[in-house]
Amino acid sequence: MNRSEFTLEQWLGWMEQSHPVAIDLGLKRVQTVFNSLSLDFTNVHVITVAGTNGKGSTVAILDAIYRRSGYRTVCYTSPHLQVYNERVRLNGVLVDDASLVAAFNAVDQAREDTSLTYFEMGTLAALWLVADQQPDVALLEVGLGGRLDAINVVDADVAVVTTIDIDHVDWLGDDREKIGWEKAGIFREGKPAVCGELNPPVSIENYSRELGSHLRQVNKSFEYRLQNDTHWIWQGRDFNDASVVLAGLPLPRLPLQNAATALQTILLSDLVCSPANIAQGLRDAQVSGRMEIVEYQGHHFILDVAHNPQSAIYLAQQLKKTEPNGVQLILGMLADKDCSAVIEALSSAVACWHLATLDVPRGQTAEQLSSYVFESGIDNPNLVCHDTVADAINSLVTTDTAVTGTIVVAGSFFTVGGAYPVLNRELL
Repeated sequence: MNRSEFTLEQWLGWMEQSHPVAIDLGLKRVQTVFNSLSLDFTNVHVITVAGTNGKGSTVAILDAIYRRSGYRTVCYTSPHLQVYNERVRLNGVLVDDASLVAAFNAVDQAREDTSLTYFEMGTLAALWLVADQQPDVALLEVGLGGRLDAINVVDADVAVVTTIDIDHVDWLGDDREKIGWEKAGIFREGKPAVCGELNPPVSIENYSRELGSHLRQVNKSFEYRLQNDTHWIWQGRDFNDASVVLAGLPLPRLPLQNAATALQTILLSDLVCSPANIAQGLRDAQVSGRMEIVEYQGHHFILDVAHNPQSAIYLAQQLKKTEPNGVQLILGMLADKDCSAVIEALSSAVACWHLATLDVPRGQTAEQLSSYVFESGIDNPNLVCHDTVADAINSLVTTDTAVTGTIVVAGSFFTVGGAYPVLNRELL
């Protein structure tokens, strides 16, 4: 069958098999095809967001504020929870199948004999859609690292690094300085850059200085603090280095650290947003699978894709504020994640472990996860193994074995994605 006649499902199936390895960092192949596409971003304000955690939240906050301010947006994020279309949102709406098919066809024609990974093909298709739509602002989330990620073929008008932690060790290494340097690779000479990491590696600032970008770092160039239980204050400087104070801001549903990073990004862009629109955007912003609250069959669920130590620590901190007796945790993870560190980080907030097998590439079995729990030193852990995430949920909500208290689903996008159909949940 000619690929020009492919449906979206057929394109995705072909993309999964078209390159010998799933992750193949490097810009040579992508740059070649990108140049062939001859995409025009002249009138598009491009913001690129890298980081270990917080990328999706930061993009969501930026998108909500810009749309509240009347600007047209395109967001590119990954991975997805349920359908591939989630990866590209046009002014807040999931891209339709026909648009994605048109984009894949355009990339396929431009690539000729160049082999691309699934992510590279998807990224170039997203960039084709940006050029086709010509939004006021394109918000582009880095997939892995920064310097060698496919997104980095585009020059950012503002480059953002959210947080830095050990993750993707096989590709980025196990050293925060090296990881910071890789993520700072999205910075551009003479352009503004933002770092929201509270304990940034020195390599971030060094990279910026050597390159000649204009870096703003939290607690150096900008800062934020709570005013009371419902409001917070942000203070920093804009693109012209003028002092700016935004007080009485509503607390967002997403991490405050990411909101503060997003505000600094907005103040460095060419797109003006009023304090009123900033405040409303903060109220609007939410992300599927990030501290997402769901009520199902009389039970209170929290869905969170936390899958590395940094995100697990944050999740545990939030849970301990409201669940002092611990939660019922449904945990499923991939084999290339630091399962031991994630389990240790979550342990103080867990009353019972419900470990679920993820039947996907790199997925861990429940039994494999249980070995990490026992090796963590937790005294007599209350632990149950399940064949699937669905089985774990159903065992917790059935009449004869029903539990009380909050049920948390975490550990991977695949884990939360597996919970969505069971909980009859729709994407935010």
